Amino acid sequence: MIRTARGTAVGSINLWTGLGALGSAGIAVFGTSIGAVPRPGPDRYWVHLTGVGNTLVHLGFYAAVLMLLGAWVAVGLEARRGRLTIARCWVLLGCWGLPLFLGPPVFSRDIYSYVAQGLLAHHGLNPYHVAPSALGNGRQLASIAHVWRNTASPYGPLFVAVSRGTVTVAGSSLDTQVVAFRAVELMGVASIMVFVPRLARRLGTDPGIALWLAALSPLALFSYIASGHNDALMVGLLVAGVALAMEDRLALGVALCALGALIKLPAALAIVFLAVVAFRRASADDRWRVFVKAVVVPCVVLIVGTVLAGYGWTWLSLAALRVPAELRILATPSVSLGVFFSAIAHLIGIPVSTGAVVSATQVICGLLVVAGTLWLLWHAQRSNVVRAIGLALLLFAVGSPTLWPWYLVWGVTMLAVTNAQRSKILAAVAGLAMLVVGAGGSPMLNGLAYVVTAPLLLAGCVYFFWDRHWQTVVMGHVD
Repeated sequence: MIRTARGTAVGSINLWTGLGALGSAGIAVFGTSIGAVPRPGPDRYWVHLTGVGNTLVHLGFYAAVLMLLGAWVAVGLEARRGRLTIARCWVLLGCWGLPLFLGPPVFSRDIYSYVAQGLLAHHGLNPYHVAPSALGNGRQLASIAHVWRNTASPYGPLFVAVSRGTVTVAGSSLDTQVVAFRAVELMGVASIMVFVPRLARRLGTDPGIALWLAALSPLALFSYIASGHNDALMVGLLVAGVALAMEDRLALGVALCALGALIKLPAALAIVFLAVVAFRRASADDRWRVFVKAVVVPCVVLIVGTVLAGYGWTWLSLAALRVPAELRILATPSVSLGVFFSAIAHLIGIPVSTGAVVSATQVICGLLVVAGTLWLLWHAQRSNVVRAIGLALLLFAVGSPTLWPWYLVWGVTMLAVTNAQRSKILAAVAGLAMLVVGAGGSPMLNGLAYVVTAPLLLAGCVYFFWDRHWQTVVMGHVD
């Protein structure tokens, strides 16, 4: 009976593995027509799908997405029964990820910005001072989303250095450069695959479910592989650093988190939590050692990394930190609420500027993020510090002036290794969040979408503060 049950489980997972691979292949094929493909050129690698109407292409693309999503959900049910091994997760990653790796970018055009910043650095220009438009009109600039063509780099100096090296190796073909950047991001995915189960075991949770959420979900696959976002590198370093810190290798752990911050700054949030918890646990005689490990070491890494990159300290300036907030999209809670409040004001005859109301709402949300993060930091302990880091990263993403779905992978990955891994809400975010943007990377929530999203957000906030049960959930006592 045991062999029969085990064989049935393996056969079931094999079925869903094949179905998911078929879905990924469909996304790659139909994505050549409606994805975030490079602008036409003589070296075009992804051949445009011809002979099929636009409506059929969209139906085919989202049918493929639904197929992959269904396979992922089915595998998750097996994982919740303890039947998803780490070896099987690697197989799933290969089968589901390879078509996305070989296909065109979908759901985002950010990878073309990475290429442009690498090219600027390669030509001896500073991407923190010079925007991609300096490259001149051409296929490269045309492939970048309009809003980022005149914007300096918002990323850390380590990623700029990596971008420069990548375009140097890849050569002048834009298609080859895209594939090369994806290959670099796979190093982050590999780190996630190695350290997520390691951290899950340390915390006594299921490694299979953790990988199902952190590396195999549609959110992760689309963010890391299909879109090629540099969040893969940041999260890979972040989860490795937290895992090592939880194994009492604090100095090495926070050093890796600092390297993650040199890719994208939010990784630095983990350093603060790890340092505070370690300092609290240390005896009076050992606190100087903890200070050196948890504060001095990451500061040295940040300083040395910035100096060696050679692009100066502009990446930490207020102007650089404001770059991600320059675009206001309705998928961002603070923007949706601001537009909603402005509409209400106009209905009752109050002449206010929508932009001013949105700005005020963003400031209020920012203050709430700071307050919430401080609350989590105050209550963080050795037993729940990973959960606190995950929640703080989610709070930072959701409460930021601009929310893109791939920001959510930061917190989802950390929560995936905690006892929150069986949360249906977490699974819903990992499965559906990427669908708030279209195949070509444009936001799907436009026009009057705030009429629906804003009241739902307000209702959620009222319930959150009304039901004191949230405190026990946040601290990890229940899911």
